[in-house]
Amino acid sequence: EFCEDYPHNLIPTPGYWIECSRQKIAFPNQHTIWDDSESEHEDAARGITVEPQLERNCSDLYEDDEDSDNVPRKKTAIEEQWEQQQGFELTSVEQETYEKYFYGTEHWNYFTNDEDLGPVILSIKQETINGRDQFRILVRAISYTVHGLIPASCVFADRYNREEVVRSLGKEVNLNPPLTLGQLPDTPEELLKLDQVFIKSELKVGVIYVKEGQYTEEQILDNNENSPLFEEFLQLLGDKVRLRGFDKYKGGLDTVHDLTGLYSVYTNWRSIEIMFHVSTQLPYEKHDPQKLQRKRHIGNDIVCVVFLEADNTAFSPACIKSHFLHTFILVRVSARIKRKPTRYEVSVVTRDEVGAYKPYLWEQSVFEKGPMFREWLLTKIVNGERASYSAPKFARMQERTRSQMLEDIVANLANHAETGQIPKPYRRGSWRPIGEDPCMLRVTLLGTVAMVTAMDTRKANCREMDSLRCIAHRSCDPFADQKK
Repeated sequence: EFCEDYPHNLIPTPGYWIECSRQKIAFPNQHTIWDDSESEHEDAARGITVEPQLERNCSDLYEDDEDSDNVPRKKTAIEEQWEQQQGFELTSVEQETYEKYFYGTEHWNYFTNDEDLGPVILSIKQETINGRDQFRILVRAISYTVHGLIPASCVFADRYNREEVVRSLGKEVNLNPPLTLGQLPDTPEELLKLDQVFIKSELKVGVIYVKEGQYTEEQILDNNENSPLFEEFLQLLGDKVRLRGFDKYKGGLDTVHDLTGLYSVYTNWRSIEIMFHVSTQLPYEKHDPQKLQRKRHIGNDIVCVVFLEADNTAFSPACIKSHFLHTFILVRVSARIKRKPTRYEVSVVTRDEVGAYKPYLWEQSVFEKGPMFREWLLTKIVNGERASYSAPKFARMQERTRSQMLEDIVANLANHAETGQIPKPYRRGSWRPIGEDPCMLRVTLLGTVAMVTAMDTRKANCREMDSLRCIAHRSCDPFADQKK
């Protein structure tokens, strides 16, 4: 549904949802030049109706309203966060869990090739958090990952014995055959590589330039010249680089024979390399109405930034025909209102299967050119890409890759276990006794979970995975105080 409280500059399109800014701003009519001044924002916030302004004289369009700049206003949440942290939060992905909590610290990895679930790997370690002894576990299957903290007081096994704890975990989810220790020296590295396949530090992002009155793919991709405002925006995104001889991430562009254009825009931001596929910099063939040389790059990106330099033109995400594009971040600027610094209005439209992601528009959707806007925009781009990975198309692709890699790791561990190259399973290492009562009691596993992250990339309803998910949510009344 289209939100009428904000001029999104977007055409409502089936299969897409538009992020709302929760800001009530008056709509300009077709004869109005949109002037997004501070005074209008404050009047709207106080509930005062702002009448659309009539078109100004041409000479007025190049002047800023100095009075509005002098009106004090409350800082937005985004501005306060920028002042405090000089940055915005990147969405963490499930694949970062092992590196964050296990890799480089003492932990144990167990494996099995379950009859129903296929390859399963369990990572376990001991932690003391807020004075409480905990078991931290990470269970990987082909379609699921479960990560959680289990209070030691809720595991009624012989907590002096690591094997008993692990055996209890396996019985709870009915794993057959049982879990086996897979503590090879290179196992942590292999598990880290498994995760890093899905943690992308290199992104390719589309950028298209839309002028007044352009609605179709052919019209948009036919633009071959950059306006001053668009050139200014590209400088904000990153550095203009010569493609021939470029030795960093190339994003599928040719860096030898200039077959994909002479220049592009590139940035290395927070150790993430981003190559922008700018429509006006990709090869232009006058006699190709479909502009396939441009579409084959932009159409294979996941996130596309739309630079809309228009007053009375809206953008439809369906105009760029692609199975890959899932998120469009629209940045609008008026070519007729000259401001210093330039002010940008941001709108976001995303496919239905992609959820919302930070930073949200309701916190702030209008920005002045500067470091804060650049940081905000790049964060939105990267988080948009990561959020899109949950869409069925990409989830299925990841599942196939994950399945093959898990099978290879488990097969390698099983081979070494058969040949006796894995250390004896009862080797304790520094596994320390936990709990006051080491007695063997009936296992009622996983009382209260202090933290759980579960990812379901395939909607399956098998008994074993339902049991695995129950691990993450079962509560134990005697320890209800731990829920707080």
